[in-house]
Amino acid sequence: MKVQCLRLSGPTDSSRLERSSWITLDAVYPVISIMAEPGGRVQLQIVADDGRSLAWFDSDTFMTVDSVIPERWVIRVAESGVVDLAPAAWLEPGFWEQYYDGDATAEQTVAYELHQMGI
Repeated sequence: MKVQCLRLSGPTDSSRLERSSWITLDAVYPVISIMAEPGGRVQLQIVADDGRSLAWFDSDTFMTVDSVIPERWVIRVAESGVVDLAPAAWLEPGFWEQYYDGDATAEQTVAYELHQMGI
């Protein structure tokens, strides 16, 4: 799945920006996962412009330009009602905490899954 940036916003909220060090207006990004929260907020996870940072953005920042869903994605509905679409390994409890704590296995898993998505 690929999306084109329609407007610039912060990576953690939908505040509008004139410039961003994360994403570029009109650029196309592969989506690496999706999270839909109860109440309607949908976020897309992409690899930021620096080529290494993984960032979440509200879906209203983008427009779909390629709707093919990555083959390795699975869907999970959590007890809280959050719906996630991502590689199965990324949905394991504690995975992202391990990744951001610098766990080598988690980092390798992210690299592997990104490679499988052609990123």
